[in-house]
Amino acid sequence: MAEKEEGMRKEKKRRKEKTGEGDVMIETERYKRQVLIWGEEGQAKINNSRVAIIGLDSQGKYAALACAALGIGNIVLIDGKDSHKGEMFLDKDLPEGPRALSFPEFLIGINRQISVEGYPSDLESRIDQGLLSGATAIVDATNSTRSKQFAINYGIEKGIPVLSTSSKWGYTKLMFYNPKKPDLACLMPMFEGHAQDELMGLVMCGPVTEEIKKIVLGEHQLLLSEPVRFNLGKGYRFGFPKDGEAPLPDPRLYENLKAAFFGGGGIGCWAAVLGAKMNFGTLDVFDYDKFEPHNINRQILGADGIGKLKAEHVANKIAAMSRGKTRSAGYNVLILPGFKTEKEYDLVFDFVDNGYTRAINTVYAIQNQIPMISAAALPESSRVISQVNGKTQCQNCVSDIYRAGREEEMIRRASCAANPNPSVVMANAIAGSLAMIETLSFVEPEKFGNPFNGELVYRSNSPTRFGTSPLNSPCTCYSKPVPDLKISQEDVDNFVKANPHLLRQQR
Repeated sequence: MAEKEEGMRKEKKRRKEKTGEGDVMIETERYKRQVLIWGEEGQAKINNSRVAIIGLDSQGKYAALACAALGIGNIVLIDGKDSHKGEMFLDKDLPEGPRALSFPEFLIGINRQISVEGYPSDLESRIDQGLLSGATAIVDATNSTRSKQFAINYGIEKGIPVLSTSSKWGYTKLMFYNPKKPDLACLMPMFEGHAQDELMGLVMCGPVTEEIKKIVLGEHQLLLSEPVRFNLGKGYRFGFPKDGEAPLPDPRLYENLKAAFFGGGGIGCWAAVLGAKMNFGTLDVFDYDKFEPHNINRQILGADGIGKLKAEHVANKIAAMSRGKTRSAGYNVLILPGFKTEKEYDLVFDFVDNGYTRAINTVYAIQNQIPMISAAALPESSRVISQVNGKTQCQNCVSDIYRAGREEEMIRRASCAANPNPSVVMANAIAGSLAMIETLSFVEPEKFGNPFNGELVYRSNSPTRFGTSPLNSPCTCYSKPVPDLKISQEDVDNFVKANPHLLRQQR
């Protein structure tokens, strides 16, 4: 009996870690959705890797956050600056003193399986280069050409791959330094002396972490061959800015904006971080689920919310991250046909992870004559669709979501197989970031261009990573009746009889 009790005690200690009153984190489930993609061996490589991140302004801070969620086992933070007054990491204030000494505790709070080292130093000499020793990959996330030169030189000397990323308001860039094709553009002198931008740092943290993942898994043939860019000019979002400095938003226009998230999971959590920075007046969250151990590796606001309702928890985070400037309420609601909201909104965001609910959200937006931005993510891609009456095509016209969503739901109801969807933090971060940035086009099109008609797309293995799939004309669906998306058991039975092959594929 004593041996049995001792065994149970050890097993409980191994598998569970307290994260809050009555809430339990089962650590063995943390990477469940990632292991479906690259297997236990791949995840072990990630857990055993060592990544050095230089600079903890917006570019480095959010890249480190995504790396922690991914499970990079050893993160080295190099930054010689002290925290400034009011600086935050998500919803927590940074204490006074060196940022490099404060960040490790915050990152371990996101993932208690990782190790984080912090060094309060800038990369300005050969002595400082010693901090990069043993790294699997190096990321210089500063706006300093000197720092980047030291990082690249050390990478060449030791054979360590180097990524370079920088930002300023309205523009961010990422490059991989290829020693076989040296390119001094990796020094990024156009950012020297500029302050980094929170929104741009969030946009780029997903692509940076995706390239780190490729390095760690040995997928060097898939690494960037072209720069990745994002800008807030009126034209093409993913090229070099042609009109000089991007304009600044008018904060007064966002203070009165009432918006809502339909979905507070992987995409919604990342979008919430941006939303808290964008001066929204109201940003409510609708979701019916709870945070579980197997999804917090990408639902980054749930690390301290295991067992808690997503809608309420994310809403509280938005209020805290915005220091109370953005009002946010959480509604624990299951979105079904006929879904309604008590409040009226100026804009809604579709952040759910299944086609049937996306179809219902599309009907809601059209019935209520509300613009909607829809974002979706797969392990190797992300896409965003802007839906606004008279300017773009709706989600159904772009992706046939009414038919596809109903079919997906009938297969789910008829199939007894429980197949969890593979998912990664990078694609969710990219989808959420792109969706929130598109708000600028809804509110101030004269500055940032009209809402894009078609899809904004990220593919992790395409040469330039980002691209567009444009459409020529808007649809007229906002002036037409919407379908009834209710599904009866008779509908399911008839579907099964007509499509038995689709059910066999689920088993």
